[in-house]
Amino acid sequence: MSQLVSDMSALSLEVSQYQAPFDDIDADLILHTSDDARFAVHKIFLTTASSLLKRSLMSGSSSPSPPFEGLVVRREGNRDIIDLAEDAVTTERVLQYCYPISNPILGNLDDVQTVLEMMKKFGMKCVMNRVKSLLVQPSFLEKEPLRVFAIAYRFGFEAEARLAARHTLVQPIFGPFVKELEHIPASAYHKLLQYHRKCSVAACSLTSDFSWFPGFASRWVWFQCDDCVHHHLSWPLSDGKIYEVNAWFIEYMERTRDALRERPCGKVVADPMLIVEALETAAGCHTCRAAAYLDLSTFIEEHFTGEIERATEAVDLDIHF
Repeated sequence: MSQLVSDMSALSLEVSQYQAPFDDIDADLILHTSDDARFAVHKIFLTTASSLLKRSLMSGSSSPSPPFEGLVVRREGNRDIIDLAEDAVTTERVLQYCYPISNPILGNLDDVQTVLEMMKKFGMKCVMNRVKSLLVQPSFLEKEPLRVFAIAYRFGFEAEARLAARHTLVQPIFGPFVKELEHIPASAYHKLLQYHRKCSVAACSLTSDFSWFPGFASRWVWFQCDDCVHHHLSWPLSDGKIYEVNAWFIEYMERTRDALRERPCGKVVADPMLIVEALETAAGCHTCRAAAYLDLSTFIEEHFTGEIERATEAVDLDIHF
């Protein structure tokens, strides 16, 4: 009995301080991390997740195949040990995906990326597919779409990369540098810039061609009012007729055109800073004052933003994965 207690005590010093199931005395493999933590794990879970590890661990060979150059499986007592370049936090997260337990919480893109890096290193493709959905969380896409794009492209997640590319339209075409760009070819970033520019052209074209306006557009006050200064050009609508347009509305469309060149997305045209100047001018007209806010709000929310999204959705991200 004392001998058994002694053996278990020795094992507890060998393995990581992390909670079960990574301290099982029946484990047949020890993972030794770069920050000197040890995880007692079962080979069956790792070899199921990784065919590369399966070839190395189940063959009995101490000379791993070429994809594992630099990885050494050594023997200590009755267990194999692998010395990892990864730290304990990343290792534990990857193991949680391999074991039939709850997946870890990855709260930022750095965490997601380090987990994917380790999984790719060990050829855990199926497990990587479970992680990739985390890349396109709304919080990541809204705040850091370029980082999401670069990470998704790096790991070959096409659907996620294309979704992230659309979200980059919310930001200026030349945004701040992100470190993830160092991991993808310049050609991929160039294609993204081309996509952004094509979307800008498509969105901007809507500000100078009103043929897409709905059939009842002529009822809006900027077409009806004869008291305001009219723009020097007349504009054809979808009904085939040509209308004079109040100058304050055309000025609003010109301001949106400038904004869409940098950020070709529907959110841009609803920016209060773009709208307020038009409404201030309209307020000086007795006819426009009463209807301008409602008509402009309807135009933007129910028609303009949607048409911009449709125009940019038709633009293809010409990139290969």
